[in-house]
Amino acid sequence: MVLGSWNFAGPVRAGLGVFPAAWSNDPVSCMAAPAGMGRIEFFEVAAAGGITNDEPSGSVAAVMPLGGSGFHLGTGAAWDNDCRTGIAQLSGSYVVAGDPIGFMEGLFGPSIAVGASVRYQYADSTDEKSLDLDAGFQFSLFPSLALGMTCTDITEDRRFTTGFSHVFNRNLKAHTSFSDDNWQVGCELMVTRALRVYSGTDGDNVNAGAGLSRGEWNFGYGAVLHRNGIEHRFGISRRFP
Repeated sequence: MVLGSWNFAGPVRAGLGVFPAAWSNDPVSCMAAPAGMGRIEFFEVAAAGGITNDEPSGSVAAVMPLGGSGFHLGTGAAWDNDCRTGIAQLSGSYVVAGDPIGFMEGLFGPSIAVGASVRYQYADSTDEKSLDLDAGFQFSLFPSLALGMTCTDITEDRRFTTGFSHVFNRNLKAHTSFSDDNWQVGCELMVTRALRVYSGTDGDNVNAGAGLSRGEWNFGYGAVLHRNGIEHRFGISRRFP
């Protein structure tokens, strides 16, 4: 399954790793967990990229809330020159109950959001192409716990990823996720209103990075420490209130 090779960390969380199942809240990470689009309040576009083995990879995505209906639409694409693979995706989500945006700020709960994606994948090296369906949910519990599950490739090779996030206060969040063959833990700390730092690990790799907010812009840098080197990741996003 091609998806397993992608790093869907969002632009301002480039050093955190991938924790989208319970807490996706930017367009790039919502490619991996579309239910998280319910946390996006305005039209938002984002791009993230990295360099591994001197080969570039990247993702671009956009999410649009449909008024106050609770529906969100999203689209995105990703590519990896090292693996010669790519993805194009169309997603939708619906907030069933509650206010996931308010919960994100530590104010309200509970909330339930569901999402689904249609995803086209290809691999140049094997000339393999596929059309897959993903779906999942996110459930936020007042005052501090969020959980979620995402099922990828529903029609053929189903893979479940379960995630948990805990909000200790508005400044500190901890995340964990589990799948059939992987686990991750990490945390994010708001140092100031404009600066956040992140760190995470899956047991084999260690991630660390920082994100900077300025007006409606968000910028991020992260380093993924592999056994054979360092992968540098960058990101940028822009909201349009």
